[in-house]
Formats: sequence, structure tokens, C-alpha cells
Amino acid sequence: MSSMSYCLFENTDSELTRCVNKMADARSLEDLDFNEYELRAFHTMWRTCRDFLAEHERLLTAENQRAYEEHNAAFNAAIDGA
Repeated sequence: MSSMSYCLFENTDSELTRCVNKMADARSLEDLDFNEYELRAFHTMWRTCRDFLAEHERLLTAENQRAYEEHNAAFNAAIDGA
């Protein structure tokens, strides 16, 4: 089932947390008792999570850059106006 766009991250976070908790309770992959589809999804999720982390970092870096530029512009304007 897919999530509505307005709650995509909220719903996905909840489901991913369930997966992480299940993994934390297991001592090995065998404890998870995956069928072939779940095992494939388990490995695919790793790649998706890795991509998510890269995009998260990219967006935060862009946000930090924008905040720095705004701060720098305000600082320069204050100096020029002084």
C-alpha cells in the first residue's frame, strides 16, 4: 500500500522503525525467517536507505549553504549600512 504524499515520510518512518525493531530482535538472518521476496526486499531496502542518507545529506548541505549565504548577505548589508 502506498502512502499519500502529505504523510509519505511519517508513514514510511513508522514502517521502517518496525523493520529496524524486528532486525534488532534477531540474532541472525535466519532468525528473521525471510521468504525469497522478503530477503530480496531486505537487500533492496539497504540500497534505498543508503540513497536516502545521501539525499538527506545533500539537502541539509544545500540548506546550510543557503542559510550561510543569507547570513553573509545580511552581515554585508549591515556593514555597508554602518
